[in-house]
Amino acid sequence: IKYDAYLQKNHTKCQSAIKQLEQNSDLTKTENLQELIHCYYALTSSLIEKKKRDEAEESIKKGKELIETLMKKEPTNALAYNYRAVFAGYEIALNKAKALTKGRSCINDLNKAYQLAPNNPQIIFDKANSLYYPPKIFGGSKKEALIYIQKAISIYEKQNKTHDNWIYLQLLVLEGHSYELLENDILAEKSYLKALKTEPNFNLVKNNLYPKLKARMNGTSNEKA
Repeated sequence: IKYDAYLQKNHTKCQSAIKQLEQNSDLTKTENLQELIHCYYALTSSLIEKKKRDEAEESIKKGKELIETLMKKEPTNALAYNYRAVFAGYEIALNKAKALTKGRSCINDLNKAYQLAPNNPQIIFDKANSLYYPPKIFGGSKKEALIYIQKAISIYEKQNKTHDNWIYLQLLVLEGHSYELLENDILAEKSYLKALKTEPNFNLVKNNLYPKLKARMNGTSNEKA
């Protein structure tokens, strides 16, 4: 359900997955707790993207409560630190003023997660996001982000975990768009084609990013990435 929700940008499917997990899972087990947090992690991102502020705030609240439970249960759980950082980032996305109070702890949690599990591709993905999205003045760097993006892609591919994996697809999107911004359209095309080979119905690339890139490469559009 989470995978389909990502492909279709459908937050209601993610909410359905959450409801099923809450009803049918033993949340005293770490793996079930982490899966539920992961659903809120994906849901909140979608809600923020769709500018559903009230729902996003409620999702953040529930996610943070679950993360706190996980951290009490396993104080050295790398994903717990990672999720705590990401949810702080969501709060900042909804209220930029919170960067003053939450920005440093967010970075510290991301670094702690990476220190504990430097080869976890989801943690690497979120570390890449922390470099990809902020402007340069706040420490953002597309070139540095690309290093982490490619590391995470490589790990997923070596683990043979590219099928039905929304994070892997998002990594390919970030890789392709990074190359576009770095004015390397040939490598950007390779990233997008790999995404479409992995998931032919990936509409974000199929109907948006790749056609725009090809139009620019063919000289029929001057639209920048």
